[in-house]
Amino acid sequence: MFKIIMPQKSTFNTLQLKVTLLETNPLVWREIWLPATHSFYQLHLAVQAAFGWENSHLFQFCKTGMSDEDSIGIPNDDFLVTDARKVTLNKMIRKPGDHLIYIYDFGDHWEHQIDLEAVTNNEAHIALCVNGAAECPPENVGGIGGYERMLEELRSGTREERKQYRDWLGLSANQKWNPEYYNQREINKRMYLLSPEKFTFG
Repeated sequence: MFKIIMPQKSTFNTLQLKVTLLETNPLVWREIWLPATHSFYQLHLAVQAAFGWENSHLFQFCKTGMSDEDSIGIPNDDFLVTDARKVTLNKMIRKPGDHLIYIYDFGDHWEHQIDLEAVTNNEAHIALCVNGAAECPPENVGGIGGYERMLEELRSGTREERKQYRDWLGLSANQKWNPEYYNQREINKRMYLLSPEKFTFG
């Protein structure tokens, strides 16, 4: 159960978070910095940008998984959760070792573990990716199982199977899908676009 702790006076204002997309091989992870006063919706947007997700599905923050009674997301008539736009990070993750689960796309069920690695006095006004590894799977590929099938068929499938995936991914004739690809500059270009006015829902 989530226990909301009212923040005490402190000089820190930056959280260093490691976000890991569980069960991926190679393991996909990002280390991001962002202000402790950001909301959980802003964290959602930062993770979307850091991984290259398209922000086209529902999401949920929870302690252990989808079955948690208390979770954070965007509420609607069918999804009764605490509003992610109204809870700041420093009310719930405050010390190194604190962690959460972030689930994106309830169909494909992309499960990320978010670990608070450090709380610093660094001045931070926007989210920033400082480290990471591997390419994020494409949207709507069918979750971990679907992504594994895609990689296997791109490696050793029939010519037609490889062509179908290449066409679906939008790859040109000389392009290949590299699961180990990581470009921090590209990631931070996406994160830079998370201007304050884009931190609203709708």
